[in-house]
Order: sequence, then C-alpha cells, then structure tokens
Amino acid sequence: MIYKRGDIVVVKFPFVLKEETQKQKGRPALVISNDKVKKRYKDIILAAITSHIPTTIMEAEIILEPRELTGLLKRSLLRLDFIMTIPEELVSRKIGELPEELMSEVEKRLRIIFGIK
Repeated sequence: MIYKRGDIVVVKFPFVLKEETQKQKGRPALVISNDKVKKRYKDIILAAITSHIPTTIMEAEIILEPRELTGLLKRSLLRLDFIMTIPEELVSRKIGELPEELMSEVEKRLRIIFGIK
C-alpha cells in the first residue's frame, strides 16, 4: 500500500524488554515523507506519536486531540524531534489522517527544526 504525507499509521515498533527479549508493539506515527517523490526503495519517513504528554510542550511537539479523522483514541503528542525511516512493510495499517491546517503547522515546524527557510 502507498501511504501519503499526512497519513496516521500504526507501526510495528520493536521494544527491548528487561529480559533482553524483543516485543513488537503497534504505535501511531505520522507520515512526513512525500509520496510524490520517486523513490528507489520502499522506505517511509515517520514522526512518532505518543500518548505521554509532558507538562511543557516544546517547539518540536504538537498536541493532537482525538478525532474521528485522525483515528487517535486519546489525546496525543506528535514528536517532530523523533523521526524515523523504516521499510514500508513495517506499517501495519492506516488509522487516519491529519487535517490540512495541522499538516501545514507540521510543515512549518519541520522547516524551523531543520533550519530550512
């Protein structure tokens, strides 16, 4: 499946437990790679989403409210400072998408974070 910029997906993310065993747990993430760019490999660039919200929100973070459109079940934090490139096959499924006005804010903050004018 081809995922597009702004999609919210569930990623099989490996966690190492105390007993040195690995467990894969589904975690939400935002697709930030541009699906219109021709790629050599089937990789996808994502920003992490967590339900752990600290008391102070940083410039690289955006609070996401649960909405039917996003598919998020609880208030969450989009972490634009936690970016990963993974093989597309590690994405389990699409659960929703970010509204356009929020995606514009994501793009603005990514430019600030990366120093792109």
